[in-house]
Amino acid sequence: MADNDAVELIKQRISIVDLIGRYIPLRQVGNRFVAPCPFHQETKPSFNVTPDGRFYCFGCQKSGDIFTFMMEYHGLSFRDALEQLSQEAGVDLAAFGPRRQRPGAAKQKNRKKDLLLMYRLAQGHFAANLDGPDGAACRRYMEERGISPELAKRFGLGWARDGWHDLSSFLQARGCDLNLAMEGGLLGKSAKTGKPYDPFRARLMFPIRNTASETIAFGGRIIDKASDAAKYINSQDSPIYKKGEHLYGLDLAAKAIRVSKKVFLTEGYMDMLTLHQFGFENSVGGLGTALTDQQVQRILGYGPQVNLLYDGDNAGRKAAMAAATKFLSRGASVRVILQPEGEDIDTLLRGKGPDFFRELCDKSLPGLRFCVETLYGMAPRDALEWCRSFIRGMQIPELVSPTISYLARWLNFDEQSLRDGIVQDMAAQPAPQAAARAADNKAICGTMPRMEQEILRTAIRYPARAREIRDMGADILLKSPLASALWKKILEQGENAGYGLEGEARALWDRHRGLEAPPCSNPEAELGALKKSLDKYLHSIQKSSFSALLRQSDAQGDFNAGMHVLDTLQEPLSELKNNDQV
Repeated sequence: MADNDAVELIKQRISIVDLIGRYIPLRQVGNRFVAPCPFHQETKPSFNVTPDGRFYCFGCQKSGDIFTFMMEYHGLSFRDALEQLSQEAGVDLAAFGPRRQRPGAAKQKNRKKDLLLMYRLAQGHFAANLDGPDGAACRRYMEERGISPELAKRFGLGWARDGWHDLSSFLQARGCDLNLAMEGGLLGKSAKTGKPYDPFRARLMFPIRNTASETIAFGGRIIDKASDAAKYINSQDSPIYKKGEHLYGLDLAAKAIRVSKKVFLTEGYMDMLTLHQFGFENSVGGLGTALTDQQVQRILGYGPQVNLLYDGDNAGRKAAMAAATKFLSRGASVRVILQPEGEDIDTLLRGKGPDFFRELCDKSLPGLRFCVETLYGMAPRDALEWCRSFIRGMQIPELVSPTISYLARWLNFDEQSLRDGIVQDMAAQPAPQAAARAADNKAICGTMPRMEQEILRTAIRYPARAREIRDMGADILLKSPLASALWKKILEQGENAGYGLEGEARALWDRHRGLEAPPCSNPEAELGALKKSLDKYLHSIQKSSFSALLRQSDAQGDFNAGMHVLDTLQEPLSELKNNDQV
């Protein structure tokens, strides 16, 4: 119970209104506070915060407390959110007694804590070097590149001296564990002697920080144009840093992304700094590798519209297409801004000004259109294979059908052939996957009566007609927990009900709205068929009830009551017969 006690104390000390108000502008309405939701794209103030410690969005249904908000907004684990908020609240978690934890967890936590301290010390050391006599050349370089002292301080830039043991000596003098520093990527380890050395030498240093603004890694750029050393080197993965999970500058760009609802994604440190220098503070940078799924997910947690900034050469177009594909597969709004060949963000903004850059942004292509135009230069077979691979990877089933139509129209493919080919791909998936999917379908069907399955099938295919289905009498038949919960969500959210589903509900939705489902092109016929089935089913229930009542009347010798039952039973029978003839 130690964690629960600490959580309650933290909630008492931190106002949820004050906490959330740091990240999004809240407006008071009565005894609550409202704003557009930071977790989905909208303009209406459907996001509500109450002083009793809760938030709720009427649009996307996200809800929770200060811990939930920090986890969702910053992409933190509960443990990270607890530790971060406990520091702010002045709550010592250790005072709440020992917690049950896996063997070695305490030691690992202490190692991470020590690493964070060493990275913080290293950043301070590099910053001091930059301000000192040894940093003069680096300061001149930064001035040439237009990096102001204010921007350098904001991002914690520094200078690594041209020496093999400058940082290692600094850390050793402060009692740091140099073996841990080597393991954590802060120092290198000599292959000959096994002793530590400085991997960053004579470089402009870029601290890489997590969303809590803690330095967890470094990037270093050579400033000597005559040097044959690698232009950039980066920290290796460590216990506190996984390159594919982070983005440069996200901690400082997060608020601007939330406000603007869009993000500029660049390829490197200098491009990102230049954008911030010119006021585009909703910008983040990659970390020297291809965009990962984790980075995509993290970006989309902050802003729904992504602007990709890549070079206009072949390599840039290829990278832009790969990145656009990852975002599009998740249903994100993506635009691709290709810089003219021979130009980069630095030369564009400094040479032609921010107005020219804005014009370039206005002329940017929607992500899928950019992919299509890139496919024009490919062999038809390769373009077709890209389409099939892209569609198979889409994570929003309701976007599959319109995407197939779009690609077929713009690439002059036969739409039905493209659909058939993708369905065949799905059917030819490995046997274990196919067996698992069949087992899931069987399990779902086995827990739900046939009439419930038919109602949900039609409601999932045509969620905008859910109220018509309700008026047919569907509500009273949806008894199973899965059916009633999904039906309620469809009634409330319509076409958006498919977002956020998991488990059996996700499988059911995908089966009726996914790639293998028939096109939703004949709603009147399908709703008419459902109404007919419902009428017959409801009448059969009514007939059974009346029959029981008739038997009761006979047993009691009440002839008049029995005749009334027969007359009532005859009415729906005649109506059904007439409907069948029509």
